[in-house]
Amino acid sequence: MPETIPIGPADLLIDEQNPRISEPNAGQHKALQVLAEHLGTKLQTLAADIVSNGLDPSNMPIVMSVAGTPLRYVVLEGNRRLAALRALENPESLVGAVSSQVLKQIRALSRSYQDNPVETIPCAVMNNREEARHWIELRHTGENAGAGIVPWGSDEAARFRARTGAPEIHSQALDFLQRRGDLSPDVRRNVPATSLKRLMETPDVRAKLGVELQKGMLHLLADESRIAKALMYVVNDLVTKKTKVGQIYTKGQRQEYAEKLPADIVVTPTVKSGQGKAAETTGAGDRAKPRKTKKTGRKRDKLIPKDCVLNIPSGRINDMEDELRKLSLEDHTNAVSVLFRVFIELSVDAYINGHTLSLTENNSLRKKMDGVAADLQARQKLTPQQAKPVKRACQNDSFLAPSVLLMHQYVHNQYVFPAPSDLRANWDSLQPFIAAMWTT
Repeated sequence: MPETIPIGPADLLIDEQNPRISEPNAGQHKALQVLAEHLGTKLQTLAADIVSNGLDPSNMPIVMSVAGTPLRYVVLEGNRRLAALRALENPESLVGAVSSQVLKQIRALSRSYQDNPVETIPCAVMNNREEARHWIELRHTGENAGAGIVPWGSDEAARFRARTGAPEIHSQALDFLQRRGDLSPDVRRNVPATSLKRLMETPDVRAKLGVELQKGMLHLLADESRIAKALMYVVNDLVTKKTKVGQIYTKGQRQEYAEKLPADIVVTPTVKSGQGKAAETTGAGDRAKPRKTKKTGRKRDKLIPKDCVLNIPSGRINDMEDELRKLSLEDHTNAVSVLFRVFIELSVDAYINGHTLSLTENNSLRKKMDGVAADLQARQKLTPQQAKPVKRACQNDSFLAPSVLLMHQYVHNQYVFPAPSDLRANWDSLQPFIAAMWTT
């Protein structure tokens, strides 16, 4: 099975043998220009959709590593999206390939994109073109007797639009949190949707969170920030798997969950039922409008996102967490990189000291991280998918983000310069691992 890993757009290359390119192997700039000329206004439309909605999570690019350069990848499937990202990153690269009107529109879109750029893309990594061939053919050669993509007819499309007038309540809650900037897209992808849906559909839980449903739409019965704090508590509770699906499966269990919510989390309504304010989300009524992004989205200036909850007791590690939440990545890049490296090791050591593991603080960081990740998996506190970045980081020759070797270089090599985007990617990949260590 192909491995799925997050890859930065800068490490992806347009496939110069793409069927849309008539002259293969002419270089990356020429390949981008040919694709842009071929797509025309469609490139502008795709770029606008990416700015408004991000990349399609149901359609993962298929890539293979470049021979001799294992940290860079050729995109075998997904070159249109990569071309759109290249256009948003540098509209001037399209000069001479698209009309002046398209170029003008993409320049405007680029200014919005820079506020919230795509930093990593989940990609399916294949060993070679032959391994990818079957999946690419299925996508581009019709229905293939049902094995390929079977498009909806007009009746099916009409039914879909009629049945999706309002998102389900858990999606409205997540949209509300993401609009405010409390919930990042990366954390949202890790939220167990079914579990959150069960809780949000339970009246007892809604009552404790200060929300209610009115004609299928989420309404707030108290201060917005107070409700957001309560919702984020539930989201983090599910993301860190402190509460598992088996504990909230029945109605009685969910009622019990509501009763056990901490007193400082429970929201007391300040308005009567039926008089609440509609939560501002990206629901059905907003879908035709571009979704405004916040500058505090993915391109945050602090290492630890504000929606990440770590239950670290008072002490030096807790002080480090506090500093990593305050230090600017742009202004104190070197300090953050070194502190991050120390924070990881001390967190791992604390976990080892608190559990029965055949490891000691004297083992290498690589061995300790690998052992702790294995123990968290055995305790079902970390999924195999969440453990993958840790295992990759522990590889002896890995310079992928995150990487133990690279973190060592941040401390010991005066010629290695950390970048804020790399540090953000390091944290985001390891956050489930770090959170799991501090929630057991």
